[in-house]
Amino acid sequence: MEHLATKKYLSIIRSQYDGCSDYRIAQLLQVSKSCVSRWSNGKGGIGDEPAARLADLCGLDAVEVLTELYLERSKSRVTRQYYEEILKRTATALVVVLPAFFFFLGPVVTGHFTL
Repeated sequence: MEHLATKKYLSIIRSQYDGCSDYRIAQLLQVSKSCVSRWSNGKGGIGDEPAARLADLCGLDAVEVLTELYLERSKSRVTRQYYEEILKRTATALVVVLPAFFFFLGPVVTGHFTL
């Protein structure tokens, strides 16, 4: 198993925290340094709680992060298809919801109304 999603998210947290060390990532995610070292070396994947912390720290969608990590560790074809479908639906929802949010609620949030 390659743990591509784990490597992706470790790369994201490293870039957002100035290339921090495994030790610093361990502190941020409240896990041991050896745990982060295993993830970095492709010998395991990020668990649910550290993944949720990572998503929060990096401003990522926790549902997407967790789903990608579940997909990474799923063994059966059926389970993989299930998580792939969740990712597709999440991406589709973002394509529809975000533009609507900025169009309709953007002026409310920023205080720039045009009547």
